[in-house]
Amino acid sequence: MGPLMLDVLGYELNAEEREIIQHPTVGGIIFFARNYHDRAQLRALTKDIRKTAAKPLLIAVDQEGGRVQRFREEFTQLPPARAFEQHNNGVELAKKGGWLMAAELLAMDIDLSLAPVLDLGFDCKAIGDRAFSDDPKKIIKYASQFIKGMKQAGMATTGKHFPGHGGVIADSHLETPFDSRENIKEHDMIVFKYLIENNLLDAMMPAHVVFDAYDDKPASGSDYWLKQVLRQDLHFKGVIFSDDLNMKGADVMGSYSERAIAAQQAGCDMVMLCNNRDGAIQALDGLPQINVPILDTLLKRPTGEYQELIKTSMWKETEREISRLSLEWREKHS
Repeated sequence: MGPLMLDVLGYELNAEEREIIQHPTVGGIIFFARNYHDRAQLRALTKDIRKTAAKPLLIAVDQEGGRVQRFREEFTQLPPARAFEQHNNGVELAKKGGWLMAAELLAMDIDLSLAPVLDLGFDCKAIGDRAFSDDPKKIIKYASQFIKGMKQAGMATTGKHFPGHGGVIADSHLETPFDSRENIKEHDMIVFKYLIENNLLDAMMPAHVVFDAYDDKPASGSDYWLKQVLRQDLHFKGVIFSDDLNMKGADVMGSYSERAIAAQQAGCDMVMLCNNRDGAIQALDGLPQINVPILDTLLKRPTGEYQELIKTSMWKETEREISRLSLEWREKHS
């Protein structure tokens, strides 16, 4: 599988996208809200992508819940992570929420929801209530259950944003944040450390944040954070994604081709470049044509279709509980 994950523009593939998907460097496609009209259209799109690629290809989406849920109509409305921590039955509900989110996507032939967020909340503009808590021990408690639910459904898990995005106010979608704290390893990073030690994370996405007490590069392009800390010190064996290299937080890494190469050389197995077709083509031209076998570990196993899923008693019961939690959260915070 190739090392580059890209996006597509709409509900259907255009001629240029068909050509791009067949390029040997392309190993993944990530969906956004603009790619979704309804379940029938989405299922047709995933079928077309897989047929066009004629090779193993990861299909991913950000379907965390709350404000980051790309598919809404005809899917269960998922609460943000913080809602679980604030509910008196939140531990059990977190596992059910992880299962439900994953099961619904797998039934649409989507391999990954890039989740969960393991950052400390809630001040960072990019994170907010996407975080389970502002306490590392509570994040471990609830995220572990959410992850177990995902795995029960059959979906690989992606922890983000290593080693922790929650200590900055700035939004890395809009600028390059700097976190000058000297205790990131003893505080934010202990969440990632625990989950790695307990074999709960299949993939990792580093932050577009410069932790300048340790290194002068964003973690997403830092061989210190990815090769030394993540691989050597924490013994992480899974896949390392870059976050979207079109985000402003990655501007310090150079041109789009330079960003992709820098992220790959720093230790990323798959680099992501979205919402910028010219930049994506630059990255496509700049990256070496290599096969990354570890990416195959994230591919979904065969599952039933969505219409089969929603007939099951487990889906019906879980959907009812999670929808209720989501509605309560929205009413409380509207």
